[in-house]
Amino acid sequence: MKGNETGVSSGSIQKDPDPEQKAALISRRSLIAGVSGAVVLLGIGGVARVAVGDTPLRPPGGQDEQHFIGTCIRCGRCQNVCPRDAIKTCEFEDGIISARTPKVNYRLGHISSGYKRLREAQTPLLGLLEAEGSGFCDFCNLCIENCPVGALVAFDPASEWIGEAVLATDRCIAYEKLGGCRKCVDYCPFDAITVDEFRRPVVIPEKCNGCGVCENICPASSYRTYHNDTRRGINVHVNEQGRPA
Repeated sequence: MKGNETGVSSGSIQKDPDPEQKAALISRRSLIAGVSGAVVLLGIGGVARVAVGDTPLRPPGGQDEQHFIGTCIRCGRCQNVCPRDAIKTCEFEDGIISARTPKVNYRLGHISSGYKRLREAQTPLLGLLEAEGSGFCDFCNLCIENCPVGALVAFDPASEWIGEAVLATDRCIAYEKLGGCRKCVDYCPFDAITVDEFRRPVVIPEKCNGCGVCENICPASSYRTYHNDTRRGINVHVNEQGRPA
């Protein structure tokens, strides 16, 4: 019987693809499987990023993130008692796990213009404590003393740090103009910032304790308003390695 020589109806006859077609089919399937797997992994990574986020800059005494996140009860007392208004509440971008926990923010306050004169007239630490304004840490210990569960532990600004001040060379005005701005140098109460031979600021990690004065006073964000970027010319970042001796 023509068209049905194998004894199977012509509608059910299926020919095996030749070797080249078979290889192409396998390649397409592998590509689809690979892309699907990558999408799943990216999705998992995205969820993990949303859940965990980057470690926020914590108030003094909260630098052991594992202890802090496991102890903090989100009561808000540290934020309420901060005289410099430098402690804020973590937002969604900080990760779900950190939600409603406190973080330090040095970009919402303003240091008094009299600060530089106070620094010159007093010892560095006393100059910082005497300074007027908000948006930086003066290590008054009120946040630590008012934490009801010990999430914030004893902190020594002479040997520990909230975080490390790091230059953003693509934002720093002095790096663009080879000088012309040295506010972070002049206002640092711990002499932790100096200048190199090109009049550009350089951070000395051994002296930095992350007080945030430099980030607060940096004018780069106002000067570079055309950038869709929240960074300033110098920013305090979490450094879990600990302050160099």
